[in-house]
Amino acid sequence: MENTTNLTNKEIVIQSIVTAMSVILNTVQLQALDNVLREKLHGLRIEEECTQLSTWNDDNEYMVKVFYANKKLEGCKDNTLEQYMLSARQLFEFTNKNYRDITKEDLKYYMAVRSQKVKRNTLVNTKHNLSSFFTFLHDEGYISINPTRSLKGIKNIETENIHLTLNEEVAVRDVKKDVREEALIDFLFSTGVRVGEVSAMNINDIDFNTGTVTFRGEKSDKIRTVVLDARAKLHLMAYLNTRKDNNPALFVTTRLYHGFPKRLCRDALENITKGIGVRAGLDKSLTVHVFRRTFATRMTDKGCPLETLQELMGHASPTTTKRYIAKSQQRVHRAVLQYMDVA
Repeated sequence: MENTTNLTNKEIVIQSIVTAMSVILNTVQLQALDNVLREKLHGLRIEEECTQLSTWNDDNEYMVKVFYANKKLEGCKDNTLEQYMLSARQLFEFTNKNYRDITKEDLKYYMAVRSQKVKRNTLVNTKHNLSSFFTFLHDEGYISINPTRSLKGIKNIETENIHLTLNEEVAVRDVKKDVREEALIDFLFSTGVRVGEVSAMNINDIDFNTGTVTFRGEKSDKIRTVVLDARAKLHLMAYLNTRKDNNPALFVTTRLYHGFPKRLCRDALENITKGIGVRAGLDKSLTVHVFRRTFATRMTDKGCPLETLQELMGHASPTTTKRYIAKSQQRVHRAVLQYMDVA
């Protein structure tokens, strides 16, 4: 089939190889492969026999995978990549159209229908993901018109910052059922780390002499350090002293698999915290993210500067950090008293 894109046959070959290898290579290896291919093929011309690769461009799933491979080359995390792919696949399933034939009207209708089924902030994320997908297709020459370019933005609705009150925090601590839960609860309250970061954390990430935890951030991929308070340090050491396994993971399953525990995965951690929330009688779902928001709010209440909190949370922007801090009339009142002029 004739190549209907603006890409050269060589570029199509390179992208098809990178796409195929993206499922087995990590980001660094994929970048190296892309560089080697471009270096070795520089100055060469790929003739007619390779133009059959361009027929794959009619396959929406193939284009999703090309997009995936290129975003992975940029260093996007797996969770982000999965959301990008899901958004594109859901659109194709809804419209039943080839990616070249999707119009602005198709997208507006799809978003209108989807707005009746999902929360507004989910809709915002969907639009962002689809905009990234079609912008990539346009920039790379797969489509001549970007159907998302003139789509109006969808504003996020400011929602209540779900965090734990001091009484709820006490209730959560009171219902721990074993040393692992006690250590996990205190660890989350003390550090405010993400669920993926807890899951990936190893025992040797912790310096018990200084009470610091140094690890690679889940989203930024940058090294970050947080601090254990005395309570978290004490109960974490107590938990680790009960461990008889050689698993490097900080938190492991109580169930044994072929005689050995496994690293606690994201879902397992969320199930544990949700179970704690139910036993504590909370009127909200106790996720690891709620612990994270509670951490941000507590630190702010204690006077932690925004820049320091941003660093502890691992946020690229202070604006993001602000969204994690629950509003407090008492905090506002203290600030007014501190800074107002008194006659």
